[in-house]
Amino acid sequence: PYKMSEYQYYEWQTIDRPLTDQEHAAVKRLSSHIEVSPIGAWVEYSWGDFKHDAKQVLAQYFDAFLYMANWGSRELMFRFPKALIDPKQIEPYCLEYCVALEPIGDYFVLTISLGEEEPTGEWIEGGDWLAALAPLRNDILLGDTRALYLAWLANVGSAELVDELEPPLPAGLGKLTTPLNRLARFLEIDPHLLKAAAAASDDPSSTPDAALRAAVGRLTRSECDDFLWRLAQGEPRLTLTFQHRLQDLIGAPTPQDRPRRTLDELVRARDRLVKAEQRRKQQAAEARHKQEMEALAGRETATWTEVERLLESYQPKAYDSAVALLTQLRDLAVYQGTQAAFQLRIDHVSAKYARRSGLISRLRSAGLVTLHMG
Repeated sequence: PYKMSEYQYYEWQTIDRPLTDQEHAAVKRLSSHIEVSPIGAWVEYSWGDFKHDAKQVLAQYFDAFLYMANWGSRELMFRFPKALIDPKQIEPYCLEYCVALEPIGDYFVLTISLGEEEPTGEWIEGGDWLAALAPLRNDILLGDTRALYLAWLANVGSAELVDELEPPLPAGLGKLTTPLNRLARFLEIDPHLLKAAAAASDDPSSTPDAALRAAVGRLTRSECDDFLWRLAQGEPRLTLTFQHRLQDLIGAPTPQDRPRRTLDELVRARDRLVKAEQRRKQQAAEARHKQEMEALAGRETATWTEVERLLESYQPKAYDSAVALLTQLRDLAVYQGTQAAFQLRIDHVSAKYARRSGLISRLRSAGLVTLHMG
């Protein structure tokens, strides 16, 4: 039998600055298959692997990394300058083997992993995922923990840790940005579980312009001169550094003051949402069925006349159309409680056209006549 080849996709991206010529050449030497640009690198493998540590490549040259394989493994990494990240903010969201933060040189590297799944046979492409997810790196640096919560939720959702407490619940979980929505898709988060988690999340808040202007006004003359000089020098990440300084002056936002839920509570809330959606779908289907049956009842006589006209033909397509109409009329009989009268008419049809084997076969396949009839 045909065996589908393995597929692995690796991609790195710079965010703060482009690669230097020396870095570009060094990355190019990592693999004979690798494609390198001033702001990124990517490589695909079938029946092979990248021979270097992708995390170390990230820590040395890039700011973001993505890995995908067609057996289900997915991984997203971000490199953070140590001066711009507080590890204590990330630690509550860490989960063994799934979400981890570790120091490497002058940086912290955040790793978000989705464990191996059974192969689906579906061919995947890594293509545009990292470009869509990369903005999350700066969001995390600016204190937005929604991506971290999603990473925790994706991995804990299938774990049997019923007493596991959720990490701090960020505001705005019910109003995800485009990159956050892509992350939820990338991590294959159960949308009902996400909705259950977001139900207790406050609306997102933004710092008013007045507060930002006030914070800028509190900068010393020396600080202003220093930031302007560094701007003139083209310092990487200066915007983030400046925003961090303004946040320090404004003060950290007050976290949501509410009890943390257990995984079991989230799962039960998810199950209630699933059942409610199933009820809505069933009620909608019943309403559509009622509307269809009421409409058919108004043209029942004309439909039987059309069936008789089609049955006078010896053409297979006409037989198919007649059987489709008879199936609708059977549904109408069930809806009206007139199955006995309908069955008498079907018995008459099957007796009248008993010698037309093609028609009788179609009637039997549709369950309109029994096998012993005709």
